[in-house]
Amino acid sequence: MRYRWATFTAVFGAILCLGSAPAAAAPDAAAISVSGTPVRVAIAADGTAYLGNYGQGGGVFVVPPGATSPSRTIGTGGHVTTGLALGPDGTLYVATADGDQSAVGVVPAGDADMARTIPVSAGFHPLAVGPDGTVYVANSTGNTVSIIAPQATAVDRTIEVGAGPAEIAVAKDGTAFVTNQVAGTVSVIPAGADVVSKTIELVSETGTSQEPHGIAAGPDGTVYVANIKSNDIAVIKPGAGTVAERIYVEGGPQDVATAPDGSLYVTSLLTEKLSVIRPQAKEVAGSIPTDGGPGHLAVAPDGSVIVISPATSPGGGAVVRYSKDALAAAPLASGASTAAAPAATPAPEAASQPAAGAQPSAGSWNALPAVAGGVAAAVVGVAVWILVNGRRRRAWLADRAGQAG
Repeated sequence: MRYRWATFTAVFGAILCLGSAPAAAAPDAAAISVSGTPVRVAIAADGTAYLGNYGQGGGVFVVPPGATSPSRTIGTGGHVTTGLALGPDGTLYVATADGDQSAVGVVPAGDADMARTIPVSAGFHPLAVGPDGTVYVANSTGNTVSIIAPQATAVDRTIEVGAGPAEIAVAKDGTAFVTNQVAGTVSVIPAGADVVSKTIELVSETGTSQEPHGIAAGPDGTVYVANIKSNDIAVIKPGAGTVAERIYVEGGPQDVATAPDGSLYVTSLLTEKLSVIRPQAKEVAGSIPTDGGPGHLAVAPDGSVIVISPATSPGGGAVVRYSKDALAAAPLASGASTAAAPAATPAPEAASQPAAGAQPSAGSWNALPAVAGGVAAAVVGVAVWILVNGRRRRAWLADRAGQAG
């Protein structure tokens, strides 16, 4: 059955409806106590963590290194936070939304308030920042990426990408990679470019999207893509136009982060796990239960990892810091398969041009309707549409739940 999305609305509906039961806490894991509904996390070079609040009043919680609660909150004018990114100089960029008003706020390093805001199109906007301070803004409703030049006060240019831009990662050379969840592709935007240079295909044997979502660039320029539907991490080598290999990760992997040593950390919503993949490995080394269905994550300079598990009510989610030692000792889950999935069919390097009338973006942080399996996922998926956009895909969700059951 062909799935269709009204995507940018699914982004936060999915996030807000992650009401699964908490899993057992892992050893060497410390809970970070916050109010509101944290959905995004970014960690500065000094270890300070920033947590974006999608709950009432918005704002960004600032958590000092090693602390278990915020020391202060950066105000966002009452607007909810939908995206976070840190620049190379420590500047914090905050995407906010309030009805048909959206903007990217700029918070200089160490400041307590936004110095200025840059208007962007309405919607929810994942962000990424390049090594020169260029800001990339995913516009999930328009199938585009807007680019804000360093120190600019307005959008510099907007580039068409595939349908459903979900997340962005920028490599050390300034190349931006965009996951297009509906199209099932990754768009490549070289530093300073005005158009996509090539499109990397991520499709199943039946030609449908594998729903690429989370994306990260490793220290050597290798790009890693979390595919929700195909349960794997696609590995794209520097300069390549096709997927080199795939690493199987169960449970609908949806976000991925890289550590300085090349380790990969992957969150899976349905299995409620944080998986660890060692440098150059082709399979999961081990996994740690998370406190509820995990969403975004970020790696700290000390090697620890902060994982957000949002929920439907203020304070109902969880933010947990997993220590480097806990990650190093992560056991392989009993009965878990570690077999690598087959490599993808080489993809043509064609410019990504969304077709006329393409569906709105499926870029969501926790795109539950895309995950096959689990009655809980089906229930949450229904809540997504009710909460955010009222566009319910009940038949589709029931079909997926039936397959899982």
